[in-house]
Amino acid sequence: MQLNKKRTIIAFIALIAIFFGIIFIRFSQEDAQCKLELKPNQRLIDCAFNEKWLFAIIEEKYVIDIKRNIFIYKREGSSKSAKWEKVAEYDFTTIVPWKIRIGNIDYTDVPQVIIGVNKSTHFDKEVNNRLFVFNWDGEKLYKKWTGTRLGYYLKDFYIIDFLDIKGDELVVIDKNEEGRERLLVYYWLDFGFQLLAESEFYDTIEEVKYLDYNLLELVYKNQDKKASVKLMVKEGQIIEID
Repeated sequence: MQLNKKRTIIAFIALIAIFFGIIFIRFSQEDAQCKLELKPNQRLIDCAFNEKWLFAIIEEKYVIDIKRNIFIYKREGSSKSAKWEKVAEYDFTTIVPWKIRIGNIDYTDVPQVIIGVNKSTHFDKEVNNRLFVFNWDGEKLYKKWTGTRLGYYLKDFYIIDFLDIKGDELVVIDKNEEGRERLLVYYWLDFGFQLLAESEFYDTIEEVKYLDYNLLELVYKNQDKKASVKLMVKEGQIIEID
């Protein structure tokens, strides 16, 4: 009886080790994809990649200046010996990029590069977090959408394909004047983003995770208590489900 109990414990520990080993390997591989050869004055702010392209926000520090560029790399070589070769560079210093993602929001063959920036616009003079969308045709990055504002204050965004709408959805963490936060879900319609659904407000939203079709996990804090909840889109609302 005691021997069987020991075997059960050993088997359980082995399963845990395998589980966390798989997670470690997966995260290590993902992190390695964004390990670029940078100069001493360069710092990686954020990056996004697919099987062919890598887009990175690189900050460069000089004696009297700081620049933020978008570097674009192409994968060269086989999967085991693949390297990222830089093919293009764009100076985005004036719009201060802080996050970058790749998506297919309009359901076309051309990938979109979605960039969080911090700037004013012609119609909104307040410096604020905004979203710029560019098309990448393999040679040139060109503007697709540079709207003024989504929600009240853009805290963060995710590109997730979790609904039966053509193209990826844009999931935004929006902060109101009182500092409380909610989710907004947009989809691409013709020439811009269309609001599809919104959630209730939370004190602080920490993370949004994709789970399955029309199913997200929200990690949040209310009154300093951390919790998570599953969400779905229904009739213009993002609702909590059991």
